Amino acid sequence: MKSNYRHTQYGALMFIVFLLTGILIAAVALMVITEGRTLPAVLMVLVYLLGLVLFSSFTVEVSEENLRFWFGIGVIRKTITLREVQSTKEIQNPWYYFWGVKSIPGGWFYAIAPGTAVEIKLKNGGILQLGTNQPKKLKQAIDAAKQRMSKK
Repeated sequence: MKSNYRHTQYGALMFIVFLLTGILIAAVALMVITEGRTLPAVLMVLVYLLGLVLFSSFTVEVSEENLRFWFGIGVIRKTITLREVQSTKEIQNPWYYFWGVKSIPGGWFYAIAPGTAVEIKLKNGGILQLGTNQPKKLKQAIDAAKQRMSKK
């Protein structure tokens, strides 16, 4: 299926948090290894690396019929049909939304960095907020794909 829009965002703040956390985990893991407890150290590092690959980026893709978005390597992903979309608007999220996946009043928030987002109102009354550093382009891509669908 052809993609009309695809953008991957990497969060600078997320990178700094992962870097600092990685340094701390490496230091603790070395201390644990010197105590002769290798398994807990390896598990700590593996959990850290899992978090890194799961949340290192956020990709949004708009195709002819669907809106897809996922974090990192795509284990955490969602697809909605554009027929479910009622409206879109650019928004500025509050500072405390930060990043990740979280329940917000009326729906769900997905982002890799704090700041701008596109709020998608669904026909069932729910909302999705997709954090992006390209809110205008994402909104235009969704709206254009919806318009093309309505002409079919």
